[in-house]
Amino acid sequence: MKKLLPLLLLILASCSTTENITPTKRGISSSEDDFKWVEGLDFDKKAEEKYRADKDEFDFSSSDESAHALVKESLASLPPAKLEETVSKTDDPLMKINIKCYQGKFDEALKIADDQYSKYKNNTSYWNQLGTCYFLKSDFAKAILFYNKSRDLDSKFIPPVNNLGVVYQRQGKFQKALSAFKLASDLNTFSVTPTYNLAQLYLRFGTVGKALPIFQGLQKRSPKDVEVGSALASANLIKGDYQTAVDIYARFDKATLANPSVGLNYAVALKLLNRPQDAQTVLSNVSGPTTGAIAEYAQRVEKFVRN
Repeated sequence: MKKLLPLLLLILASCSTTENITPTKRGISSSEDDFKWVEGLDFDKKAEEKYRADKDEFDFSSSDESAHALVKESLASLPPAKLEETVSKTDDPLMKINIKCYQGKFDEALKIADDQYSKYKNNTSYWNQLGTCYFLKSDFAKAILFYNKSRDLDSKFIPPVNNLGVVYQRQGKFQKALSAFKLASDLNTFSVTPTYNLAQLYLRFGTVGKALPIFQGLQKRSPKDVEVGSALASANLIKGDYQTAVDIYARFDKATLANPSVGLNYAVALKLLNRPQDAQTVLSNVSGPTTGAIAEYAQRVEKFVRN
């Protein structure tokens, strides 16, 4: 990054004295014309762009909000076509960095970040976006570094706190993730993303009583959000309210139900409602990659549904 450039120049300058190079060896002359390129360099100090809360929210339509509960705060759930549409319409460098990283265009994103360093080096959101880029690259050490840099600039800025929780969860450090999500949620009770992540963690460890009301609230806000609907159905399934779970799953399309993370639980709910044939039909339509923990779960579900 550009912040390293002065150090790099310093190292090169100090090393140059150790190599005995004559001017004629490199074709260097003392003519002033050889240094005219310096006139083209911009040594003016760039005006810095401070963080503005009013710009730190994605502007999407009500239909987008209905389909994606977190769309105002995160691009994670948007399909590729929507990401491409959004990046083509914005001239905000920070949003461009964020979108291109979600598109997997990391070199382009980091090139923008380098170009904008002087302007945004004291902007907490800039470092948060960089952290997300490295998280999406699975470079968790750098992600944590940049999220903490963002927090150094503003300890009450919610996104990097939440994002640290996401990193810790991916690393299997669930207690640290829980603490991060709780802190982010407490910093701003109106922020949806950390509350959603907190509820997902509650659900993962069977704390349905805490997770269920959160998912119910999100479902009312975004009734077409598949992830929220699936989480709400799973919460009801764990709670023992099989009919409510089945009613939610029944609203999903075939493509969604083919996803193992959705279809397997739907099959279990149907079986528990004494609808074995329907459960087998749903199970037979489940497709997609089943590896690791979900592969083991798929085997257990199949055994349960088939018997």
